[in-house]
Amino acid sequence: MNRLMVFLDTIRDHLDLHQLPPVATLTVRTWSDPLTVQLDAHQLTDVAGALLTWANTLDGVAASLWRTPDGHSVHLSVNGRTPCGIPVHVYSGVHFDPVVFPDLPAGVRQDMPVFQLRQWIRPGEVAA
Repeated sequence: MNRLMVFLDTIRDHLDLHQLPPVATLTVRTWSDPLTVQLDAHQLTDVAGALLTWANTLDGVAASLWRTPDGHSVHLSVNGRTPCGIPVHVYSGVHFDPVVFPDLPAGVRQDMPVFQLRQWIRPGEVAA
């Protein structure tokens, strides 16, 4: 079996093993490039929940957000690796809300703690 088939089988096995949220697109390039997953979710609570679900299946997870240059939307993402080492980038966009993202200028990318996603799943709760 060639290397590509092993790579694709590994991705399929990861997707089969976990109850992952709906995906809009899945881009596979090479072993060294991240598997890119665009979620089929657009509300903050849905996106945060879907990203957390993915994060729970990955190792070495980091989260970030990026406000688009036009300022109208924010892309939330998690990056990590499958247990066998495949890099994964998962993201989706939400409408920019200055109350939710008060310190995020247009065009800026920021790292954020993964626990912030949990707070967005339960709106109205205050972090301890």
